[in-house]
Amino acid sequence: MRSGADLGSARAWRTTRNAALATLALFPAACADLGPEDGGLADPSELSDLAESETAEAAQEITLPFAIDPRKSLVVTDVDIVSQFSLQQVLQQLITQSGVTGLTPLTLFRRFMDTHRTSATGLFSVPHCDDTPANSADIYPPGSSNPAEQPTGSINGWPVLCPRAVGDESASDPFANPNADSAYMATTLTNRFDLAPPDGSNCGEYRVVFARRGGHPDTNGLQRNFIIFEARLPNPNPSLGREACRPVVDFWLNQSNPAKSVATRTNELLSFYFNGLPGFEPVIHIDHYGHAPGADHGQIRTNEFLNGTSPPATWSLREFRLIHGTSGSPSLKIDPSFVKDNPAARLFSPAASSDWRVSSFQSTVFPQMVERLAAADDVNRFAYPFPMISNYNGGESLMIPLQNNYLNALGTGTSTLKNNIQARLTAMGSTLTPDQIVGRAETLACSGCHEPQDRDGNASSNFDVGLSAPFPNTLVFTHTSEKTEPVDPSNPSGPKRFILSPALLNVFLPFRQQVMTEFLVNNPILGFEKPGAWTSPQAQLAVHTGRVREGISSLQVQTPTAFNEIISPSFSTSGFTPVGNKIKLDLFVSAVQPNPSWVGTLEVLISIPSAGIHNQWVGNVVLNGLTRGAFNTVAFPQLQAGIINALNAAPSDVKLQFNFNVTANSGPYYMDKVRFEN
Repeated sequence: MRSGADLGSARAWRTTRNAALATLALFPAACADLGPEDGGLADPSELSDLAESETAEAAQEITLPFAIDPRKSLVVTDVDIVSQFSLQQVLQQLITQSGVTGLTPLTLFRRFMDTHRTSATGLFSVPHCDDTPANSADIYPPGSSNPAEQPTGSINGWPVLCPRAVGDESASDPFANPNADSAYMATTLTNRFDLAPPDGSNCGEYRVVFARRGGHPDTNGLQRNFIIFEARLPNPNPSLGREACRPVVDFWLNQSNPAKSVATRTNELLSFYFNGLPGFEPVIHIDHYGHAPGADHGQIRTNEFLNGTSPPATWSLREFRLIHGTSGSPSLKIDPSFVKDNPAARLFSPAASSDWRVSSFQSTVFPQMVERLAAADDVNRFAYPFPMISNYNGGESLMIPLQNNYLNALGTGTSTLKNNIQARLTAMGSTLTPDQIVGRAETLACSGCHEPQDRDGNASSNFDVGLSAPFPNTLVFTHTSEKTEPVDPSNPSGPKRFILSPALLNVFLPFRQQVMTEFLVNNPILGFEKPGAWTSPQAQLAVHTGRVREGISSLQVQTPTAFNEIISPSFSTSGFTPVGNKIKLDLFVSAVQPNPSWVGTLEVLISIPSAGIHNQWVGNVVLNGLTRGAFNTVAFPQLQAGIINALNAAPSDVKLQFNFNVTANSGPYYMDKVRFEN
């Protein structure tokens, strides 16, 4: 399938996809049998010798023109490529777009760094870290004997360490000598299409990481600083949803084309970041770094461990917004902001407080997060159900000292927050503990993702988030590094690339590769990837990004009545003929049922009006035999020959209807991965 001309073109490989999927029909049906058959559970003796993962890999090989190389299509750290990106170049592009005359990259950089200084020592008229003094009651943990660990400044109403040694950079010139310790080098380009939301309101986040040359984890560990430009790329056609983002995904897929030289990839990446794809804005754009407030408008972040003349020498992650004026009144500045989805640690403390933020967070805000935090069975899917309300977000994220150690703040005794978390877990039938839920929240904080620690402040290699495996290891507070390794291990003297953390290599990148692959080859309707596509006259439907079997979302079904119709939009089978002879579905049945002795049934009907088929009953499945609190693969009785023939004619008016006959107010149920399989 990969020997045809120009299979490196995404357009070319899509023209071969039908033939490729037809070839798939000849493969042994392994994953087709990994679930209930005709309403019953699959007999293990009927399983093929070919494992599901092997079948998936075979399918991917056939349906993509070449394998996705994570080090080309997801994270690029080749020195020969990233060395062509410069901090000066990025800042100059932003200045040019702003229309501000006389502003230079050096001045913009110095003003940015000067925000870490106090107003008394600052060199520029910018917001300084002590403009708002810290409220001593908000400092957590309180009473440190080390003055360097006592925040004196405040951002967003929460304490921050002030001043930071990074502020000394405001007196340096990182552009005078590109090899000086004070210079910055690009180390990483990152494709975060996995952050594109289900509704496609944006096309994900695309990052470039700059590291201070004077820092090295082995020799100059106290001279490290990272500046990360994290751009959210707008969707030029939001009405099309994520499908409008396909050119972006095709671009990153084609970075894995083995026929492309390093020079070609370099030029294409430079163009993507600085010029943009046809119809898309360039990644480096003044509107992509938080100019508009909100969770999906990008940001600039720093990861600081620079020990200069000003204490303290502690890791801190901070967030900034790039704010600009209008064409009539141009301006450009990089202002400190709160760190999104990083609630302040004091919010988790059981200590009595009259602070309305603490009481509302513990009684209402965080308990509302529990279901979504508990739903995920993969660290990649940990998330809050909605962006953390701004008032609760801390001014910085750090784990050393313990300002963002939520487990430490929660403590080991009983508390109102623990009781509220447990009540939510019990209602949904979850076996997770409040500590594990708070641990998951900690991994969502910047510092927790970079270096999760137990409640005593010790870096933990067994951080318990309620999964079979602990949270994966980092590079000690970073996921990228200034250290390099050979691109080709068999040629140690050849080209080099910057190293990545085990967490990225072994956990995060495989997931992002899966998201990218499933977007390219799967049907968004049958994968429930398109919000609002499926409808119901009775049930309450919503996409859910926690309990998922493929892609980024499933369909959550709340059943307020005993009978609930779940109806698909019309879709075409042209992308996956020849079809299999059974309709299959992955279904999650909630652990808690109003009537434990009778869960109900699920039936499916099919319509193909162009073939004269209207609401043809296919069959039903009894839900009592399914495992509760988990996904089950269910299969309906074999399709009639006439329906199969009609589907293989690739009609565009196919419609499915699933009917839940259940106890009212049972669930929620989660549907994912509808398919036609033998």
